[in-house]
Amino acid sequence: MQSESKITEYLEKKYQERFAVEGVKEGSSLYPEMYGKDQIFAYPEGKPEMVFLAGESKKQDGEFYDRYPLAIWSSQLDETFRTGVEEGFGKGTEFKTLLYIEGSKYNGGMIHMDFQDYFENVNNEALITLNIGVKTAGEPEIEKYAEAIFKLMQQLKELNVKNYGVTVGFVDESEDISEYIRTSNVNNIAWSNLDAKVYGTIMVDNTMEIHSPSKLKQFYQQIEG
Repeated sequence: MQSESKITEYLEKKYQERFAVEGVKEGSSLYPEMYGKDQIFAYPEGKPEMVFLAGESKKQDGEFYDRYPLAIWSSQLDETFRTGVEEGFGKGTEFKTLLYIEGSKYNGGMIHMDFQDYFENVNNEALITLNIGVKTAGEPEIEKYAEAIFKLMQQLKELNVKNYGVTVGFVDESEDISEYIRTSNVNNIAWSNLDAKVYGTIMVDNTMEIHSPSKLKQFYQQIEG
């Protein structure tokens, strides 16, 4: 696809790196200003955990955009929260830090900036969500995970961003969710829509009045089917 080559060329010229294309999302040739133009899912070669979205501007031919800085900061945030996730949910627990920042508030020149520096000195209007997959044999015992979720919410609060939260999907122990977790920053799929046996979810954010772990059980939502 010609657009795939154009977008990849733009990325490699801009960042002086090689990128692998994982997939293409076709836009609309008839109504690009309404539905957008072609986009690609790419990652820097050798780092598939840093998948991100890039594409051509729907308003201006020959202009492009990308979310590579967000992929870098998301990866840094993964390492920041890894200890807390594994202490609370078990070593090897699969998770991804989802990060959204409005496109006009960051640029490619920020890829060497640490996320803490960005939040403290440039812009803290971000949404950060820890997306965690927990494997279980049957319906989960929510009480076992309440303390861990509460502690992670406190750790997220310390980042001083506008919006943050934790989402936990409880899936059957037989399921392979590695690809879902790896691509969750770009796949836009809720746990309830995952093609897998999902028992339920807990989704909490900073707008909720959660002052102790005991409050978390009420946020468990069972998924039928």
